[in-house]
Amino acid sequence: MKEEFMLRENNVLKLYGLFLLFFIFFVTGNAIGRQNEITIIDAMGREVTIKQPVNRIAFSGTCIAEALRLIGVWNKVVGRGYMVIPDKHLYPDIEKLTVIAMEPPGPYNINCEKLLELDVDLLITMSFSFEGFKGMNDKIKSRTKVIALDMFQPDTIKKNFEILGKIFNEEKKSMDYLNWSENVMNKIVNKTSKLSLAQRKKYFFKWSFGGFDEIRTLSDKFSGMTKVNEILGGINIAADLNRAWGGILDPEWLIQQDLDIIICQDTILNGYGIGVDNNEVIRSYRKKVMGLSVLASSKAVKNKKVYMISPQFMHSSGFVIYFAYLAKWFHPDLFHDFDPESIHQEYLTRFMDVDYNLKKHGVFVYPYSTDATRFDQ
Repeated sequence: MKEEFMLRENNVLKLYGLFLLFFIFFVTGNAIGRQNEITIIDAMGREVTIKQPVNRIAFSGTCIAEALRLIGVWNKVVGRGYMVIPDKHLYPDIEKLTVIAMEPPGPYNINCEKLLELDVDLLITMSFSFEGFKGMNDKIKSRTKVIALDMFQPDTIKKNFEILGKIFNEEKKSMDYLNWSENVMNKIVNKTSKLSLAQRKKYFFKWSFGGFDEIRTLSDKFSGMTKVNEILGGINIAADLNRAWGGILDPEWLIQQDLDIIICQDTILNGYGIGVDNNEVIRSYRKKVMGLSVLASSKAVKNKKVYMISPQFMHSSGFVIYFAYLAKWFHPDLFHDFDPESIHQEYLTRFMDVDYNLKKHGVFVYPYSTDATRFDQ
């Protein structure tokens, strides 16, 4: 009886030991699994759990590409969607990436089959007022995680860079850039915030994919435009138009407007980029814009206050460059000791890791100076 009892006791102990080992394995295994995941709330308010590490990325949106470059994870990118200017000098080996963008251009208009073939860990896209996100996400969510970030507005960039830094364990690089950017923006706002209404400049923002004679603009209904006005000390003459963006403007309406400044941010083939060393294309384009009948009689044209800037900047993680140039153009006396090009240079060399001298290479704005003697050189 004693031997039988001891045998049973040993069997019970073995079963208990096996159960204990299983329990420990189950608990620690789940804990390790949880440690290898992070959960974030993206810019659309979606809760997304992402497995770590993230090694293969696709993106859609120039601001996303720029942010990935800024925090040093461009080497993880294998597929690209919509970009305004896919500049190979800013984005090494970009021509080797699989293109998932489709026509018409937009952050959510991607080739889902191509994306799934890439077997990415994460697709990062823009949070923007375009339709199509749900349809895109429904097609790929069973195999690919998707997050939407807002990387191009002053009010949201800090939170979104923090999310990006957390995903890739690059919090320090994210904060270094944010601190630098905030410092530049404060230098601008500290001056423009003191302007009276009479001192604010009335401006017309021209943008087009089609050509110099296509007149489109953005109203203050467009995401972030009221903040642009606030930062720059400007008054958008198209503020109250019914549509946020798109649609060709009524020339009769435009010709009646009082314009201090015209900002032209059209997409111009071979006009802008680090690899463009001749501003002849932009100079010629500007002259054509100034010669348009709806603009030719404006105060802005008569005073040669017509400025060209690359479309890559406004909806960009580097929007600080955009505001630096425009602040100087809007209020040259206020920013007489402010050098946008040096800020742009630091952005490229320190954060984008691009070894180019802007005094020798690249066309991003025209004219560079508010000095009238240099306008048409």
